[in-house]
Amino acid sequence: MLFANHYWKKWLRKHGCKLANGLEAIHKNSLVIIESPVTLGHMNIRATNLVIGAHTFIRSTAKLDLVSSIGRFCGFSSNAYIGHEKQSHPMNWVSTHPFQFSVENAPFPYHPVTKPVIIEHDVWMGTNVTILEGVHIGTGSIIASRAVVTKDVPPYAVVAGNPAKIVKYRLPEEIYKQLLASQWWEYPLEILNTLPLNDPQQFLMEIASIPLIKAEYTKIKLTRQRCEEI
Repeated sequence: MLFANHYWKKWLRKHGCKLANGLEAIHKNSLVIIESPVTLGHMNIRATNLVIGAHTFIRSTAKLDLVSSIGRFCGFSSNAYIGHEKQSHPMNWVSTHPFQFSVENAPFPYHPVTKPVIIEHDVWMGTNVTILEGVHIGTGSIIASRAVVTKDVPPYAVVAGNPAKIVKYRLPEEIYKQLLASQWWEYPLEILNTLPLNDPQQFLMEIASIPLIKAEYTKIKLTRQRCEEI
């Protein structure tokens, strides 16, 4: 297993991606699809089906549990917990202890209904962020360090606290709505790097004159056993 894991780590690097602890990061029942390039630190991926967009990086000690998609150009700092289950223990039974349902052929099985997290594009998360299951994180938003996010986050909002609340918006509404409409994350990086990214208004003026030719990224399927282009 050690040799195989080393092989697949090298294979991913040759394909422009990184998964620091290799396929050991992926649970045996998980399927992950990434768009190259993606950089993932040491982490634990238990999501059943997860798609991660190009140019996204996630620092080490992350846990990706109940999450179905992470968009392009996202950046997560260390120790993110994405998809924390809300009802992992029954609250209205005799006890919350798993002795009631964890044994084989338990007479009282416990299967809470869950919903995955969806994270759109260009989202930044600070250290030690927790996102509860079922939350939708909008494009362009910022999640402050140590925030516990229990509700949906609108596009370009900055949220902080426990539970997280909106502190402000990154940009004026008329600007961020145009950025959303531009779908700039669909453009090739070669085009984006020619535009004034430090001036949103000028950026919008210039990108409006450029026909949208969507970027093409290599997609890679990851399981506990292997990687392959798709």
